[in-house]
Amino acid sequence: MILIEIVFKIAYYLLYFYMLCLIITGILSLVGANPSNPLVGFLNALTSPPCRCITRKFPKLIVRSQHGFYDLSPIVLILIVGCLMIIVQTVANHLGFYV
Repeated sequence: MILIEIVFKIAYYLLYFYMLCLIITGILSLVGANPSNPLVGFLNALTSPPCRCITRKFPKLIVRSQHGFYDLSPIVLILIVGCLMIIVQTVANHLGFYV
């Protein structure tokens, strides 16, 4: 039983870490961080593939403005990860585990 609780906690905290990475990547893209920075490269390598997949499936998520193009796929990905966190937490609570 302890092993199942550990699996739920690991899944929940990995999703939480990924959501934080998405938020930090969004902030760094607004600030204009140097892409040769190792931390920025790591965050881009971690978050870019799912964002590209979402953009390929839903090309309307790229919005054009006066200042260029904005990609809204990270926001969609944050919502998906948030829903997955809620699902993991709900299933764990129904099984009697605290996450």
